[in-house]
Amino acid sequence: MSNTILFIFFIVFISIMITAFMPHWTRKTENFGVSIPEDLYDRKDFKKMRNMYTIILLSLNVIFVGTMFMIARYFSEKTIFTALLIFLIIIILISFLLYLPYHYRMKRIKLDENWAEQKEEVMIIDTSFSKERLIYSNYWFLIAIGIVLFTTIYTFSVYEQIPDEIPTHTSFSGEITYQSKSIGILLMMPILQLFMISTFFFINFIIKRSKQMVGVQNPEISKRQNIIFRRRWSLFMILFSVVTTLMLSFIQFTFMYPVLTEVENYVIYPVIIITLLSAIMLSITTGQGGSRIQIEGTTETSRIERDDDQYWKLGQFYFNKEDPSIFIEKRFGIGWTNNWAHPISWLLLGLLIAIPLFIVFIFR
Repeated sequence: MSNTILFIFFIVFISIMITAFMPHWTRKTENFGVSIPEDLYDRKDFKKMRNMYTIILLSLNVIFVGTMFMIARYFSEKTIFTALLIFLIIIILISFLLYLPYHYRMKRIKLDENWAEQKEEVMIIDTSFSKERLIYSNYWFLIAIGIVLFTTIYTFSVYEQIPDEIPTHTSFSGEITYQSKSIGILLMMPILQLFMISTFFFINFIIKRSKQMVGVQNPEISKRQNIIFRRRWSLFMILFSVVTTLMLSFIQFTFMYPVLTEVENYVIYPVIIITLLSAIMLSITTGQGGSRIQIEGTTETSRIERDDDQYWKLGQFYFNKEDPSIFIEKRFGIGWTNNWAHPISWLLLGLLIAIPLFIVFIFR
């Protein structure tokens, strides 16, 4: 089995693991996309739902691994690759279909128990929150930009020495595709690097500007957790931008020195795997909104956060025309999502799709 197939196998395996533990990483004020009082998060039936979701998906992962080993033993790499893609689609569908019954069950429990009658609904806005140091400076992205400039300048300083045929693609079987040397081909990687840096820069902007989320049962602890949460992910984005830029620069150097293609997999795959595992560890130790960060303090159980479940379609898609916020923390998962009632969200999605396609079209 080729290194590429093994790498894709690893990605699918990790994807299932991440999905399986997702309910355990969300805020403690939510369970399967439904808002709950924080002090009820560890209730037995709620814990059982999260544990069952995890157990089922982990069992699916065992089936996946066993099936793939059988396929790898008797079938070609093309069949293995097709099976991996099919498994990935199946996993996405099953995880969502598994999520939905728990989501609707939580809605029924909330309706039956009517927590809003027993507790005071409160929304806290901290006017000083935006003045805190929520992210690391965007100037750190200049390191990645400097790498792009060095790579570009060096590339064209040795332009005459670069082979006329440049290795631009390696198939799953290890076959290398070559293209004729041109300025456009040699600029493709630096432009891709700049696009990636811009994406990380924009995510850093989202981290700073996303809607404030302060828990009402202990606002001060919630605020400190959220600040740590944002700063950790901001640092990750900066480091990720530098590592990704270096990796793409290595690929650019394979254009100039084809002998480097022999070790390309041993450079690229470890970088991606380490980055992915780092993101998982950050999710485990931090949680959504910093919910897994331990900070001592008292909890006020007589009040709950103002209910906004009606704006969360299926508990995952935020749609609120009255909310001017464009970015908001995910309910089910780690990170941020958009307010899909805001036109700018759709504009940004269009740009995110169109720009890479444009780059591929121009330099194909």
